[in-house]
Amino acid sequence: MIKNITNLSFRNYGCISSDFFSHIELDTNNSKITKLVTSYDLSSFYVDRNNCTVIDIEDGAAVIYTYTSMNHSKAFFLDKCVILNPNVFYKVVPLYSQCSINIMYNSTTTDVKMITSRLDFSPIKSKLTIAKIYTLFYQEFDKSFNFPGEKHDFWEITYVDQGELLTLIDGKEYILKQGDFIFYAPNQYHTQKNNTTNPVSFLTISFKMFFEDNSIFRDRIFNCNYDLKLLLENILKEKNYNGDYSADLIICYLKEFMIKLIRFFTKKNSLNQLHSSMQVNTNNAIVNGALDYIYSHINEKITIDQIADKVAISSSYLSRIFKDIMEVTIIEYINNYRLEKSKEYIKSTELTLTQISEILGFNSIHYFSKQFKNKYGVSPLGYSKSLRN
Repeated sequence: MIKNITNLSFRNYGCISSDFFSHIELDTNNSKITKLVTSYDLSSFYVDRNNCTVIDIEDGAAVIYTYTSMNHSKAFFLDKCVILNPNVFYKVVPLYSQCSINIMYNSTTTDVKMITSRLDFSPIKSKLTIAKIYTLFYQEFDKSFNFPGEKHDFWEITYVDQGELLTLIDGKEYILKQGDFIFYAPNQYHTQKNNTTNPVSFLTISFKMFFEDNSIFRDRIFNCNYDLKLLLENILKEKNYNGDYSADLIICYLKEFMIKLIRFFTKKNSLNQLHSSMQVNTNNAIVNGALDYIYSHINEKITIDQIADKVAISSSYLSRIFKDIMEVTIIEYINNYRLEKSKEYIKSTELTLTQISEILGFNSIHYFSKQFKNKYGVSPLGYSKSLRN
């Protein structure tokens, strides 16, 4: 990976100089030249055993590769004048077709060394690729929804926004509740139906993906934390916006979603290995108690101290384990839950926005509207009108 040159990052190889030309008269043996560089070859490196070498970019863009016997090889973006220490091997290569550099070296001692196996510069490679997205839609169905089933040679994700969804994957039953999502792997036969008498709303994305360890995503239900849900919201916003490069941004958001899910899954497994099952169960019970308090007092002003008193632990400890398990702070969770509930009320009741604001414990209708628009990109009134259109 190409690094930025700072005095800290470059300390093993030299330092930054403010002015190349201030070094010209230091030694009568010094030679100063402007050199056109066109070679990408990294088999031959320069080194001055006894003297410093000064290098500055004159034109174009370049990378300087350096190493010493005590330090691994590194690549730096050459955008400033540097002074290389003696015994530092270096090679300047153009970032594009060619570049020009100013270089000052001691003409009596500089030589060239052939490097055969010392260097190992690895390019940045993607481990997970989203090749294309086939379908992307948000759907709302009544109690009669029943999809008989299908299978296909690409991936599909279903996220339940409201209600419950019963799905069969190769004959095995899974029940998705609000905030849950599941993957259908290539060639897995799957069905879907509404699992309650209430309406069900869900987001479906089907896509072509290449990833080595597909077992992470198969045959399990995931719960969508705040970061993941925000990415799904960004995907829908970009789809509705449909501007220049919206498709590219949607693919980027989906890839970020997958990577964050992998990281969370890996971190969760590591934490489970480090903690005893008793401690994990205790923490889960504490957080569940905190959630119960939040749900039953959502129409009131809720403080962390009140919740901590209810579950009989300190507020600082509650805040820590809540963030570890839920991936958001308690205050963030309360605000997000209130906003999610407000969407439900707008969808399924005839309550006014002022009434909804009061029921959910917002300080005022103006504060409610501001929070709603910040999260969803539309005002509560605009959201209500969109449901009637």
